[in-house]
Amino acid sequence: MLTSSKHRLITLLATLMFAGYLHSATLDESQMSRTLQPALSALSSSMMDIREVLARCSREGKEERLCESNLVMEARAAGDGDTEEENTLMR
Repeated sequence: MLTSSKHRLITLLATLMFAGYLHSATLDESQMSRTLQPALSALSSSMMDIREVLARCSREGKEERLCESNLVMEARAAGDGDTEEENTLMR
């Protein structure tokens, strides 16, 4: 009889502890959404800023390459880069 009482008491304590942990986890989860949402929003905003900067740099890089290739073509058309060494240096 005593062992079954101990078993019931231990089972009851374990059940209460488990219910307490679940309740605590639920409270933590509700608080997390309040604190996590602003951080995720700020992170998303930062990532959009980074994408804009990368896109701008990409456009500027393409424009620079186009200008350089136009200069090379103009130099070739003018006959400035007739020697083999100058042609290799331009590339």
